[in-house]
Amino acid sequence: MQVTITLPDILPKERVSQLIKKMEEFFTKEGISAEIQRDMLSDDPWEHLNIDEIAVDAGIEDFAENHDHYLYGIPKR
Repeated sequence: MQVTITLPDILPKERVSQLIKKMEEFFTKEGISAEIQRDMLSDDPWEHLNIDEIAVDAGIEDFAENHDHYLYGIPKR
C-alpha cells in the first residue's frame, strides 16, 4: 500500500520534519514497517511554476517571433 500526504507550502521545513518524525514513531510503536520518503520542495517558487496554468492566449500569431515589437514597439522582423 502507498499513501501520499501533501502538506501546505506554508509549513516551515522544521515543522514538516517534526510531523514526519511523529509518523515514523507511530508506525514503529504499532509494529508497522514503513518507508517514508521525504520529497521536500525547494524554497524557490520559480521551480514550481507551471506555465500551462498561467499562460494566456493573446491572439497574436507572431508574438514569439516579434515579442520585442509588441512589448517595446521596435519594428517587426
